[in-house]
Amino acid sequence: MINTGLLFGANINRSPTSYLENPLSERMLYESEGDTDKTMLLLKFQAKDTKADIGLLNWFAVHGTSMNNTNLLVSSDNKGYASYLAEKHFNENSTLPGRGDFVAAFASTNLGDVSPNTAGAKCIDTGLPCDDKSSSCDGNNLKCIGSGPGKDMFQSTEMIGEKQWRYAKRLFDGAKNLLSGKISSRHSWVDMSNQDVLLESGEVVKTCSAALGYSFAAGTTDGPGSGQFVQGTVISNRFFDEVAGFLSRPSAEEKICQYPKPILINTGDLSMPYFWDPPTVPISIFRLGDLFILNAPCEFTTMAGRRLRKAIYNTLKEYDIVNGTVTIAGLSNSYVHYITTYEEYQAQRYEAASTLYGPHTLNAFIMNFERILKDLLDGIVSGSDQPPPDLVDDQLSFVPPVVFDRIGLFERFGGVIDNAKELYLQGQEVQVCLSGQQK
Repeated sequence: MINTGLLFGANINRSPTSYLENPLSERMLYESEGDTDKTMLLLKFQAKDTKADIGLLNWFAVHGTSMNNTNLLVSSDNKGYASYLAEKHFNENSTLPGRGDFVAAFASTNLGDVSPNTAGAKCIDTGLPCDDKSSSCDGNNLKCIGSGPGKDMFQSTEMIGEKQWRYAKRLFDGAKNLLSGKISSRHSWVDMSNQDVLLESGEVVKTCSAALGYSFAAGTTDGPGSGQFVQGTVISNRFFDEVAGFLSRPSAEEKICQYPKPILINTGDLSMPYFWDPPTVPISIFRLGDLFILNAPCEFTTMAGRRLRKAIYNTLKEYDIVNGTVTIAGLSNSYVHYITTYEEYQAQRYEAASTLYGPHTLNAFIMNFERILKDLLDGIVSGSDQPPPDLVDDQLSFVPPVVFDRIGLFERFGGVIDNAKELYLQGQEVQVCLSGQQK
């Protein structure tokens, strides 16, 4: 069964100045939701024979960055916490995480410019707002940090995760529409570095060989990168150009193609020991009745995702499918960073600098998703470029192997040597020692 609704208060746009670069007329179409998507789409799964609830899967646009990059602990962040709460509810408290029959998955969609840090970004030294366009404090991006809604990142993770779970439960309980009909799919490999794209004006433009811009190195307000860079950079620096040039120096043609992105790392020309970024990327569509899931190896920004969904809805109407539902399953099967709109690309914030294949990347993705959707609906096989080479057996590791490891007599690896006590007072530390673990 399928259900949708709007969840407010669980996300904000971390690049709002870029979003404002999009046409006003287009932004007004989404005035009720604003500069982030609020739609949560949920699938409810039941056993065929018993009708027992066995799982849920939903898509909602928010980054799993409630835990910022100062965290040194393993964390599944807000989406993992939402999944934990859901499974704890349906499997009951006595069931250990991951061991129950009910499975809950909280998935990503077009979250490229979407942050869970709903209190916004502030200068951590003064408490004042950051510079809007560069997300820096007196030119220092390391001081501009997003936070909230909790008092610290741990509480914020719980709060954003719980918001998603509570709303998912509401949609789950209200899910009555049975998802039925045809099941089919199409998959295609696309050489995204060499696409001819027809614009509405009639002009034919091209995508570019992959490259990362200066603002990529700045990071975001969810996790700043190097202090030597700020977002919104459209002018290169001779020193960094020379340093990066030792890896690969972009040609004049590549610079023009990526404009106004100043190229920092020319990843498309780096192939030692293997390609740093793939020229060929996978896209696919799953059809479940009137639900169409667009599987993409990237993070679409809010408006980029809206344009892709709108194009797919228009194509469905051409085939008289007027009640279809479309969602984007981001970060699927590979990873090629971010996708912005052409207008957002001009501002060159982090997401734009991380749009590998140039200013027309979004149009190229839309064109190819339309192509394989028509193939699916026409019942024909989709054309495909050559897939990238399988490098599973060629991966390099610089972690030294375990030369020798031993355990005591009559012990087994992972066995409990020193167990926990039966009783502790609040605030006491619990220690357990396992076989093979240093005390």
